[in-house]
Amino acid sequence: MAASNPTTHDAGASATSHRSAMPIKRRLTLVAAVVMLTLLPALVMVLIAWAATGKAQGAATWASIPAIVGIAAALSAGRRYAIVVAMVMGFLAPVAIVAGISPVSGAALMAILCMTVGRLSRFGLQKSGLLVPVMLSWALIDPPAWNGAAAVNRLDNTYLLWMALIFFIGGLIPALLVPMLMRRRATPGHITHTQGEAVTYTVMITTLVTVSTYYVLDNPKMIGGAFLIAVIMVMAPIGTAQTISPTIFRLLGTIAGSLLVIALVSHVHSLGLVYLIGLVFLLIAVYARLSGQAWVYYVFMVPATACLNATTLNQVGELGKQRVIDNVVGGIAVIIATVLAIGYSHLAAGRGEASEIDHEVDHAVGAGTQATGPATAVTTAPAT
Repeated sequence: MAASNPTTHDAGASATSHRSAMPIKRRLTLVAAVVMLTLLPALVMVLIAWAATGKAQGAATWASIPAIVGIAAALSAGRRYAIVVAMVMGFLAPVAIVAGISPVSGAALMAILCMTVGRLSRFGLQKSGLLVPVMLSWALIDPPAWNGAAAVNRLDNTYLLWMALIFFIGGLIPALLVPMLMRRRATPGHITHTQGEAVTYTVMITTLVTVSTYYVLDNPKMIGGAFLIAVIMVMAPIGTAQTISPTIFRLLGTIAGSLLVIALVSHVHSLGLVYLIGLVFLLIAVYARLSGQAWVYYVFMVPATACLNATTLNQVGELGKQRVIDNVVGGIAVIIATVLAIGYSHLAAGRGEASEIDHEVDHAVGAGTQATGPATAVTTAPAT
């Protein structure tokens, strides 16, 4: 059964076409816009928190995390979908923080989110939807402290209300601004997937992420455990025609980025400089993504997220070391799951399993609106 995903060759051809069609000036403009929309919510929440509490709150900078989700959601499906995603992020942020107290409750929450992403894959929205569990995993595993506290009180109502506001505003600002900036741009199409593809994908990500979340929460020293979840969510393929080559490609690129982090920390002794370097790497990664240079994106996005998510110099190095392990473990897990999925699809095809007309998707996307090629939206994703 042919998959609805484009093949690796098709994706490469699309990237080449997109690269030749987009002038360098436009690419630089988009990079500046993405960075601005990522940093703006953090600046807004820092000012709000400072006005309300009388001091700068480092946790307020976490508004950039849901901002990435809001940008992706607005680009992929428009304002209404992005606003809903912002509301979901706001409601689930305190839930994730409390759920992280127990490995069982944390794993259960991530399982529910993964099943939701699997459902969205039926309508081609999984690329933006998967960023919700990826970004919430940071709050679940290692939430930021408040008011300079040495430890996080996950049951403090004031803290939970602030984190809910941070995640909601962080996602809402780009949800409102992106459609305004892109009002002359046609809404991108979506590559829908069959029931069989969606079920296989859902089982894969739910199983791997649930087990990984439980393991990370059961081992508190893994402060960068959210990276492992990101690896699985971003690398996990969907579609019966997938090969393991793209997964191996991403794995090698992100391992190279992790080694770059380790080498970087050994020569840098200022946390402010680390943040600046992380911002530069972020600019390089986003530009590479817009230029179709995937290997550059995967190499530089890893050190960018490690630098921007750390609160101490030692933590940057620790995140880099953990990232190498996370990439290897997560990548191997996804490769094994992909091989099993491909084997199952061939077995099902050999038994004469036939596809049926998909009335559900046709009804959802509307007659004549289903895309026949890859979506043209450009989304920013966390390092993998």
